[in-house]
Amino acid sequence: MSQLPPRLSPPYRPVSPLLKLLMLGPLALGAGYTFLILTLLPGRTGDFFAWRMSPATAGLLGAAYGGSCAMLTLALRAREWVNVRVAVAAASLFMMLMLGATLLGRGTLHLTSGTLPAVLAAWGWLAVHVSSPFLGMAALGAQWRTRGTFPRRPPRLPWWVAAPMAGNGAVLTAAGLALYAAPGPAARHWPWRVGELDVRVIGAWGLVFGAALLLSRREAELRRVRGGMAALVCTGLLGLAGLLRHADRIAWGSPGAWLVVLALLTFTGLGLCGAGLSWLFDPPGLRAGRAAPVARPARAG
Repeated sequence: MSQLPPRLSPPYRPVSPLLKLLMLGPLALGAGYTFLILTLLPGRTGDFFAWRMSPATAGLLGAAYGGSCAMLTLALRAREWVNVRVAVAAASLFMMLMLGATLLGRGTLHLTSGTLPAVLAAWGWLAVHVSSPFLGMAALGAQWRTRGTFPRRPPRLPWWVAAPMAGNGAVLTAAGLALYAAPGPAARHWPWRVGELDVRVIGAWGLVFGAALLLSRREAELRRVRGGMAALVCTGLLGLAGLLRHADRIAWGSPGAWLVVLALLTFTGLGLCGAGLSWLFDPPGLRAGRAAPVARPARAG
């Protein structure tokens, strides 16, 4: 008696090439460039970056851009939309927040004075952040028109995995919103010298990381957000290294300094635990043995 052929999985909705070309690729390059400038030249932002900031701020923001570059690079390698939609949502939110922060803090940018590299960097920064939402909308439109099915959403994550993600996501979202909306009071009490634009950008990153954690919990499958876990680990480790590098510029007697350290340690711990658990719950070879999921309409998820 002949055996029935194995049931094949349906073609899942792929990542649109235009999404990679117009959004993920440029954002990865921009994040990588910003990471290198802020990390290699933290004390020369007045000469080579869009605005002057403290070396400690440059190290912290450079860490966030480094983590973002890692996430977007992994997203560029993905083939299925479900594996990048959290990264795309986080990147889309960040583009809008950074456009707002740039316009509100345009007086801080080296648009009219400074060295030639600084002026060029400022105008380039402004041009990129004004144009990126329009390119992002075109890229998302191309992804929206890409056809395919969605895999069935797996069961809920265990509470001891979901609870830290939801709790930290909510705290980061609230803290990021407060810093973004009212940077002045935070700037006056920050543990090192910062401006309102610095605080607003830090708040934007807090909002993005918080929203990404909440969306990751909703995905209910850690495999789909491994890029985000890599971003958390990179940001946490690079941020801690930056604080150590510029420790002499930080007021360690301030509670704010230790809150920043706690946030970076939390990023590192969440990222490492999430990456490890994703391999434990869903190793790479497991998916091939699953039954084919029920197809859903392309625009339902």
